[in-house]
Amino acid sequence: MNKLILTFLCCLVNLVSSYAQRSESEIALKEYFSDAEFFLTQEFYADALNDYLQVYRRGYKNNANINYRIGICYLNIAGQKNKAIEYLEKAKESVSPKYRESSLKEKNAPIDVYLYLGNAYRVNNRLKEAINSYNKYKELLPEEETNLHEYANQQIEASNIAIEFMKEPVEVEFINLGTTINQGNENFKAVVSGDGTTLVYMHKLPFYNAVYFSKKIDNKWSEPENITPQLMSDGDQFVTSISFDGKMLFLSREDAFNSDIYVSYYMDNRWTKSVPLGANINTKYWESHASVSKDGETLYFTSNRKGNKGEMDIYIAHLNDEGKWGPAVNIGETINSKLNEDTPFITEDEKILYFSSQGFRGMGGYDIFKSERISEKEWSMPQNLGYPINTTDDDLFYFPWNNGEIAYMAKIMEEGHGATDIYQVVYPVEVEESIAEQPETTEAQNLVEILTKSPVDITDSTEVEEKEPVEVSEIKTIVISPVLFGFDKYILSETGKSDIKPLIGLLKSNEDVYVELLGYTDPLGPAEYNLKLAKKRALAVMNYLIEQGIDAGRLKPIEKGEVDFIAVNTHSDGSDNSEGRKYNRRVEFEVLGIDKNVIIIKRIDPVPDHLKVH
Repeated sequence: MNKLILTFLCCLVNLVSSYAQRSESEIALKEYFSDAEFFLTQEFYADALNDYLQVYRRGYKNNANINYRIGICYLNIAGQKNKAIEYLEKAKESVSPKYRESSLKEKNAPIDVYLYLGNAYRVNNRLKEAINSYNKYKELLPEEETNLHEYANQQIEASNIAIEFMKEPVEVEFINLGTTINQGNENFKAVVSGDGTTLVYMHKLPFYNAVYFSKKIDNKWSEPENITPQLMSDGDQFVTSISFDGKMLFLSREDAFNSDIYVSYYMDNRWTKSVPLGANINTKYWESHASVSKDGETLYFTSNRKGNKGEMDIYIAHLNDEGKWGPAVNIGETINSKLNEDTPFITEDEKILYFSSQGFRGMGGYDIFKSERISEKEWSMPQNLGYPINTTDDDLFYFPWNNGEIAYMAKIMEEGHGATDIYQVVYPVEVEESIAEQPETTEAQNLVEILTKSPVDITDSTEVEEKEPVEVSEIKTIVISPVLFGFDKYILSETGKSDIKPLIGLLKSNEDVYVELLGYTDPLGPAEYNLKLAKKRALAVMNYLIEQGIDAGRLKPIEKGEVDFIAVNTHSDGSDNSEGRKYNRRVEFEVLGIDKNVIIIKRIDPVPDHLKVH
């Protein structure tokens, strides 16, 4: 009997011990998950990832919800975004519309996994897969979720734009600032004084973000100094800009609820404690960035304050006679879109504003744009800086130097030293063509010369040189070709200028002739944007004609937009046909006031037969 009791008591102790251990394990598991959820809501993605991985390794490797959360974390960590794909692809294997947020018992992923997977494919340049994932997300999304449908469509458009931009990269060189500055980990938000001798930037340390300061001595950057203690920052201040003389440093101070703009001064070889700007700049809303003009009297900053055109908008404030910043004025809807704008920088001559935006035609996320000042309150339509300056990921903080001839920005590149390195962006020097060099003639130009110099029958071109010039008529034939443009471009190319020469000759020799300039686009992008782009193309041609001595009164620009396609935009299976679309990006000419008994207009059709619209 005693043996039976003893055996029973041993089993009971083991059962209680096993239960206690299991309970402790479950409690730890719940704590990891709870902590991870908190860090995720606070956007502390690295911390959240560590805790989610603890859950993942404790029996949750096949849990779609945990894989989904891990994928989101990786998607928001610089240098590790490629790792998101593996987890999000695993998560999409089990999707439920009845997904329960913040529950460790949840085994499925929400339909949002297709949206995040699309983003992961996009930032890793797997663009066709990104488009497919976005389309799958739209299929599962309820029709009433109009904003989410619009967002998904925007990402599909961004992926298509990225494909186009990557086919026509901008000629630019990225020069790494070297290991003295780029000391591993993340280096970002670099600003340089006007004389090029002072550099301030952010460097990520294990427990906080530090502000680093370096001077250029004998054409080399000095070992950077951590000036975070001088600013009396707790690692919560980020560089936004530096004054032209290098003695005034602007920073944003961020916490979970607010962001304000601060300033520090360089005095006696030290930086002063940073102090907040006045109430006209800082509000209860989020002020994320500020930069100052060369004379130090105009501040360009961003805020999501009440009355915005979109979400984050760019504002301007001027220094008053008391040395304080005056009222903030919204820079206007030409630059401020319905979405976010950020990190504005004005060039030294105050002619060009560089900034990042989510709201204009870009490759995904934020892209960097520039806008030229037309007048004190008027700016040109923003122009995308193109690939590889912009990528399929977020691109912010492009700091122009020497009126934008070069710039500084942080990028992730294969030859880099850290997760993100600071690079100098250098554009090639344009060399004017020698007078002795003869430009290549296009097929249209050769035909013009034959038609205008020798009024003969050209049906057999092999006999042209053998025939004597014979006057068969006084009628002159002018050959006109449409002018083509690059994707999302409105700058007139040298080829385009050559194609316009016959028209210039016609207008100069016939003062009664006038021309309608019809601007067209391909179908990618919103119709409203394409109308504006079409007008800019027509105006670009008009301005060139005026430069060549043609009176503006004889020219009429007309924006047609995405209509009257002369080439196919898609293949027979419905997929994109970029080769065909390039012929639809054009300006055509409608010549009016012609005496057809004197002049015949021949029009060149540039579209190959297999790409024509039937």
